[in-house]
Amino acid sequence: MVRKMLTIESGFLRGKKVDIVNDSRTRYTSAIVRRSLANMVDFENKVCADVCCGSGIVGFEMISNGAVHVTFVDTSNLSIATVKRNSKSLSVENQVSIVKNDARKFLELYNGTFDIIYSDPPYELGIVDEIVKRVHNVMSENSIFILQCSKREKPSENALKSIKITKERDYGDTFLLFFEKTLKV
Repeated sequence: MVRKMLTIESGFLRGKKVDIVNDSRTRYTSAIVRRSLANMVDFENKVCADVCCGSGIVGFEMISNGAVHVTFVDTSNLSIATVKRNSKSLSVENQVSIVKNDARKFLELYNGTFDIIYSDPPYELGIVDEIVKRVHNVMSENSIFILQCSKREKPSENALKSIKITKERDYGDTFLLFFEKTLKV
């Protein structure tokens, strides 16, 4: 059996291989989207979160491009085990925290903020709005939230009470939406 792997696309870990989650329900962020992220976002010296992380490939791209720390969050035991394996094989264990939790609960209960939060929730499960409604809890006024979602699941206006879309990128069926926190008056 051939082991499937993903390749880190940019930064100092470029070309290194990352194990995938051995679960057919896991969908991966494409190489073109990951390269675009590295070109659009300054991860240097940032504290980041990769929520609904799967294999952790996006979070490892963040580290590869200068993030000082990434918190990986997923509810799947397979994902958590894969991220642990990948962080060890990349020798970045000291730059990661790995949290097994539902994304919605994590975003509601986490006591702190991140500079950059990235989330790629499973498509068509109806949790995009739930994540968007809660992400402001882990954002400072300078934070960036990046959501990867299906075009069929763009967040509703109702979900956008505490954050606003600042940029959109279209990649076929996939949107990358960039948000910042709205200041309450």
